[in-house]
Amino acid sequence: MNVNALVFDLGDAMVSRPRVRVAPVVVEAGEDSVTGVAGVALWGPLLDRLGLIDVADRRELRPIGPGGYSGGPCYRALVELQLAGGDFVSDRALLADEATIRLRGGHGLPSVSTLCRFLGGADLGRVAKAGAVNRTLLGRAWSLGAGPAPGVVTIDVDATFMNTYGPTKEGAAFHYSHEIGLSPLLGVCGETGDVLAVRARGGAAYVGRALGSFLTECVAAIPAPVRARSQLWFRSDSAGFNREFVDAATRHDALFSVTARQLPPVRARIEAVAADPATVWHPALDSDDEVADTTVTLGRRGNLLTMRMIVRRQRTHAGEQLSFDDLDGWRFQGVATNLPAWLATAADVEHHHRRRGGAPEDAIRQLKHDFGLNHAPVANFFGNWLWWHAAALAYNTARWLRVLALPAAFTTCRGKRLRLSFLNVPARVITTGRRLVLRLPRNYAHLNAFIEALTRIRALPAYA
Repeated sequence: MNVNALVFDLGDAMVSRPRVRVAPVVVEAGEDSVTGVAGVALWGPLLDRLGLIDVADRRELRPIGPGGYSGGPCYRALVELQLAGGDFVSDRALLADEATIRLRGGHGLPSVSTLCRFLGGADLGRVAKAGAVNRTLLGRAWSLGAGPAPGVVTIDVDATFMNTYGPTKEGAAFHYSHEIGLSPLLGVCGETGDVLAVRARGGAAYVGRALGSFLTECVAAIPAPVRARSQLWFRSDSAGFNREFVDAATRHDALFSVTARQLPPVRARIEAVAADPATVWHPALDSDDEVADTTVTLGRRGNLLTMRMIVRRQRTHAGEQLSFDDLDGWRFQGVATNLPAWLATAADVEHHHRRRGGAPEDAIRQLKHDFGLNHAPVANFFGNWLWWHAAALAYNTARWLRVLALPAAFTTCRGKRLRLSFLNVPARVITTGRRLVLRLPRNYAHLNAFIEALTRIRALPAYA
């Protein structure tokens, strides 16, 4: 046996073996009937009932002749490898062992080169078809019970930045953080956390660019029955403080709330409210801050729009980083809205707007940390956009799985906890009595919950 010599001597005492050590083992190759992703047995039937492959093939996501893989199997493979925790196309290997292939049944698993061609050959048409597939599956999942309760449906739009590496990524450019990357735009349902739409953009794109058309794309993802029984509410940070955002809300008969950008007219109005002793301040909901009502004007000369603005003041505390626009120990923010005072109080509007830091921000965080929105795998701009559509569908599928089948304690859990508890679980796959059996460890902590989840999924209606 080879013995490695020390590169240098630290002068510390050496022993032949540690005083306390792990059990010595002999490593050898074993049977091929063990899978490391038993969660295929959960997400697989769910995707079958939603009809992912049929929807993708009807959309002709990748027309191909006999003997090749159509767009349905390719798109499903991308979604499944990201559900299993893969970040790269080569992570297809997570699904390629014999036991996992048996769990996947009759679904084909394209090779890495085929998946790379599927992404690398993407154009705007293929991306648009993938977006339509996602919208169809979203509507079907909501019809099964994964959608929001009747009332208000909030659409949150936000941009995020993704660093890229290498000079070949199309669209990559320096953004405001002085790093090279891309700037995808995401639309999220504030009540559920579902991703409604994804739009790829270059790294130098202005964060508020083309919000109007993107909001229209998000509205198109809301199923017609949900749209008929709900009131839309558009919500955005200061990037949406422009006429395009307001006009989109008017066009779709939607309410809106948007953080007012600290432009000189806005700042002057906030300072006037703060300095006026007649201003009536009301307690903010679930907060020690205070809010007050006023108005603000948006637009340029000849095209001005006066809106209601909720001013929030927050007491600064010792040790906090102060800002030049703090006034007398208070920090001020404005939220512009089209809700009249008789319909909603200032505290109600501000409270609902503040909740954009909940499910929408968590969705973006999970997409970037737990699913495939953490990088751009190919050089083609549209190929990366297609990959992000698959990431959004994988994230949504994980949420539908938690809501429709898993215990309530996992309804809002992160992707990592979901994988450790239900998806990336080792199990044996055997055939007995002409039946395929998934044999989980007897001491598996969530054994009963896994079995109950599978029972619930199999009880769901299936779409043709």
